[in-house]
Amino acid sequence: MRLLKRLSNRGRDLLFVPPLDRHWRRRRRGRTDCLLYHRVDLPGQVPFLDAYGVPPIPPEQLEAELAFLQRQGALFLTFADLLRGVQPPPDRFAVLVSFDDGLLDNYTNGLAVLGRLGIRATIFQSSALVDAEQLIWEHALYWIWNQPELEPQLTALAQRRLPALAHLQGRALLEALREQVPIPAVESLLAEFRQTVDCGEAMAEQARRLYPRRADLLRARSAGHEIGSHGHHHYPRRSLEDGAFEEELVRSASLLGELLGERPQAFSYPFNSYAPGDDQRCGRHYRQVATVDGRPIERDTSPLALPRFTWPGPHRNPLHRRRWLWTGRL
Repeated sequence: MRLLKRLSNRGRDLLFVPPLDRHWRRRRRGRTDCLLYHRVDLPGQVPFLDAYGVPPIPPEQLEAELAFLQRQGALFLTFADLLRGVQPPPDRFAVLVSFDDGLLDNYTNGLAVLGRLGIRATIFQSSALVDAEQLIWEHALYWIWNQPELEPQLTALAQRRLPALAHLQGRALLEALREQVPIPAVESLLAEFRQTVDCGEAMAEQARRLYPRRADLLRARSAGHEIGSHGHHHYPRRSLEDGAFEEELVRSASLLGELLGERPQAFSYPFNSYAPGDDQRCGRHYRQVATVDGRPIERDTSPLALPRFTWPGPHRNPLHRRRWLWTGRL
């Protein structure tokens, strides 16, 4: 049964051969889709992020994808354009390009691609990364887990400090720390680990290599790109109480406002994690909120719940890529 489903899915790729592009253009008329990317880099450049984070899209593949949509007549917009009421005309379709997290490669590799194509994008920046001298909690976990001599030590400390996790090891323990344990407990665990294990300078070196500086954000904005907020520490909402979540919203808006001279208008949820009523909480500090809910943006879509299609990772074949670009799904 699984083989038949896989073959059937592969068969649907044949609907996206080049002679059918005209059909898909007609279906997209008047529609607005937002595409979400994260890292823009070659695989293997940052092994610990490759192993435990979101896979990177190579710059040449990002350029190929966006150039394809450009050739098909896409109108490229930003969230700021949507806020001004810009919509595609009835005979065209619109595409928004967005990046989450705001690693340095977004500002180097990613914006180099966009500059060659003349496309503007929205970078949702986790503000704690800007000018940071240490890895944030999530990246610290990934880096430690990718060090064979350090991972057992953090595992032992976690199992001792958090008895409910004593039965977990390896990736299962990492995922529990990232997705289930309250953030204050994770931060406390990492602080104790740094005090007992001499790895602070090694992690600081990674932070300086991977994270952007204020000048990177200013150059991006000068080139016409939009900087939104992706929270401050990139904490998942499910690990925060309501008050702590709103503190993250306020802190990020304030810091980015100080860095750029104007507060961001758009926010995207880290990990696409949100709770009932969060649109209104966000609306007290931002005018737009982006999700990753895999739908087009309709003309009547609430500005506090703007869906995006996330890049699904390396494509098995060119038709698979065309399928994702035309539909947002695989």
